[in-house]
Amino acid sequence: MKEIIKILTDPASNRLIQLIRTKGKMTIADILSEAPDVPRATVYRKIEKMLNADVIEIIDSHKVRGQIENVYAIKNIYLSPPKDNADGMEIMKLTLMQLFGLCDNYFKSDDADVERDKLFVLNYAISLSDNDFADMLAEMFSILEKYQNKEVTTDSKLRNMYLMSMPKGEK
Repeated sequence: MKEIIKILTDPASNRLIQLIRTKGKMTIADILSEAPDVPRATVYRKIEKMLNADVIEIIDSHKVRGQIENVYAIKNIYLSPPKDNADGMEIMKLTLMQLFGLCDNYFKSDDADVERDKLFVLNYAISLSDNDFADMLAEMFSILEKYQNKEVTTDSKLRNMYLMSMPKGEK
């Protein structure tokens, strides 16, 4: 679990996971083409760690110019739910710390502009059945997938969207 936590809280690994998830399957060459800002050595290292942690899997292999080229896919879209409460809390804590670090860096920047950058935090407390909640999540994920698959242009900005669901805590 500790290796999965490291992967989930690593920005480069998250970028690769998102690429593979949105494309369905990718080779290293595909990844390097889609993420030219991630160094080749980093891609190879992160892919190896994700394979070892069982986050991704090799779904096909073929020869290209005498070399074996693997095709990778996400093994489990939810990336192994926590096995116990301590693991779940560790994932939440590290994710929130990463988010705090991103906010800290943003607000320390001389160029920070909340209105221009559309920075916001929303909290909706809603009461839904498990089925209605599942339907709502499916709709939200389809919208996110639509926009995540848009072609990157020169005026595109990388924006982090976090979606967190947590019960009220009282029974």
